[in-house]
Amino acid sequence: MSTLVMKTKNYFSDWTLFEISWLIISTLTMLTLSIVWGDSPMALISGVTGIISVVLCAKGKISTYAFACVNVGLYAIIAYQNRLFGEVMLNGFYYLPMNIVGFYMWRKQKDDEGTVIARRLTAKQIILLIIGLLIAITAYWRVLVALGGNLQLIDSITTVLSIVAFLLQIGRFMEQWILWMIINVFSITMWSLLLGTPEGSVTMIIMFSAYLINGIYGFRNWLKLSTVN
Repeated sequence: MSTLVMKTKNYFSDWTLFEISWLIISTLTMLTLSIVWGDSPMALISGVTGIISVVLCAKGKISTYAFACVNVGLYAIIAYQNRLFGEVMLNGFYYLPMNIVGFYMWRKQKDDEGTVIARRLTAKQIILLIIGLLIAITAYWRVLVALGGNLQLIDSITTVLSIVAFLLQIGRFMEQWILWMIINVFSITMWSLLLGTPEGSVTMIIMFSAYLINGIYGFRNWLKLSTVN
C-alpha cells in the first residue's frame, strides 16, 4: 500500500492545484450527471474515461492512451447505435489502433518526469494543412451523404479534423489543440441537435463541453511546453 501511495504521489508531483482540481471536478461532474440523467452504463464509462484521458493529454502524460482506448472503443459502439457512421469509423478503426501507436511514439519522446516533448508546425506546414483539410472534408461529406447517415456535414468535419488532430497529437505538435477545440464545438452542436430524439445523449454533450474547456487549457500548456522545448 505504501508503495502505491508513493507512486501516486510521485506521479502528481509536477501537477498544480488547478490541474488536480480540474481532473477531480470534471470526472465527478461527468459521473454524477450521467447517473442523475439516467444515461447508459456504456455512455457513462465512455464519458468518464474520456475526461480523464484528455486531461492527461493536456498535461502531456503518456498514461492518456490507456484511458483513451476504453473511451474510443465504447464511443464507437454508441455512435453506431445512433447511425453516426463517420464517428464509428473514426473511433473504431482509427483512434483505437492509433492510440497504441501513440503510446509507443510518446514513450520515445518524453522527459525525466514522463512529460512529452512538444513542438510546433512551420508556417508552410500550416498552410498545406488548411488546404488539405478543406479538400478532405468536402470529399468525406459526399461519402456520408451516400451512406445516408445523420448530420453528414458536421459528421464529416468532426471526423476529418479528428483524424488530423490525432496525427498531430502523436507527432507532439502544439497545433493539435486548435483543431481539438474546433472539433469539440461541432461535436457539442451535433449531439445537441439530437437531443429529444431516441439518439440523444446528455452525457456526450457534457463530455464534449468538458473537452472544450480542457482544450483551452491544453493549448495554453502545450504552447508553454513547445516554447520551452
